[in-house]
Amino acid sequence: MITTSSKLLYGLGAGSLAAGFVWFIANEGQQLGSVMFAFLAVAFIFMGAISSYTRDGHVLSTDTSAHGSSAAAQKSVGRSLWPFGTAVSAGVTVVGLISSPGIFKVGVALLIAMLAEWMVSNWAERASASNEYNIKVRDYIVHPLELPIAGALLLSVIVLSMSRVFLALDKSAGAIVFAVVGAVILFFGTLIALRRDVNRRVVGGILGVVLLALAGTGVATALDGEREQLVEAAEEDHFAHRGCTEEKEYSDKKASRAVAMKSSVQAAVILSDEGVLFAEVDGYETAQTAITLQRSNPSTILFINETDDARRMVLSYGKVVEDLGGGVEKEAALEACTSKVEKGGQQAVTVVIPKPSSASDEPFTITVPGVDGAKIDVFVP
Repeated sequence: MITTSSKLLYGLGAGSLAAGFVWFIANEGQQLGSVMFAFLAVAFIFMGAISSYTRDGHVLSTDTSAHGSSAAAQKSVGRSLWPFGTAVSAGVTVVGLISSPGIFKVGVALLIAMLAEWMVSNWAERASASNEYNIKVRDYIVHPLELPIAGALLLSVIVLSMSRVFLALDKSAGAIVFAVVGAVILFFGTLIALRRDVNRRVVGGILGVVLLALAGTGVATALDGEREQLVEAAEEDHFAHRGCTEEKEYSDKKASRAVAMKSSVQAAVILSDEGVLFAEVDGYETAQTAITLQRSNPSTILFINETDDARRMVLSYGKVVEDLGGGVEKEAALEACTSKVEKGGQQAVTVVIPKPSSASDEPFTITVPGVDGAKIDVFVP
């Protein structure tokens, strides 16, 4: 039997076949488009055959036993936001996989929660023919999980946001703000308690706006504080490299004493057991007291310590004057150094020298703090 919907599907299949022939002729035998239209025609004809077999789901008026079980008599699935939430969670997961492990973990947690809510809601909608009963079944299943988790998340947002705001305020100003916020909450809570006929959607909307504003203020305050800390750190020590003195630093603890074979080394600087500093460079058979490095390219220098004491190598490549604003300038030495190396150990340092050595008032050198006369000249063309 050719039903109404099967006529449409058969017609689309025939049109797809005709379009495939036209494509084949118009494109001089190109097969890609023709194959696409052929698959499309097969799909339409197959769906048309199914519609013909099921007679479009129609039930005869005389078949009263099938009236209640027919497709037209079934309750349609209600609208839901869980598919949208699942799609957004999947997007957050993909973005986190590329950008940040924290975002990835949040995306995975949201994706699991959205899929669980979607499955439970889909199951509850088919529990019975009564919509009210289905809602009660769904709430009975998920409320023991939803309410504690939602309360914990809500409390975390409030506590963290309020803490960020109060930490950014002065001690006296924080007390005033806390009193004002408490008074506002008490005022609106009293109004809601006196007017019991207030729409709960209105109350939920007001609370949502307040929480979003509070969370936004907390995040903005935290970002401002982090930015100020970064600016202060940059102003304190922007160009200087820490840990380049003779004293032992925190970075020297459990420092590596080996360098990977795949490291591309421009020169090997060796401090002999007599306290003599020299360099070994590929292409030169004898020890060198001066080396040449490329400008604006990463250069790796290997340091090998053969003395009994732990030593570090320091590469000095000029100074820079930084303008801190307000007419304040700071002169900082440009240095790169290794961690302290024990006897028989080795460390490598990689540095990018931005300007030639001829442009600096001070020579570029490699030294070892604590060893007099240990110096190698560095030339950067």
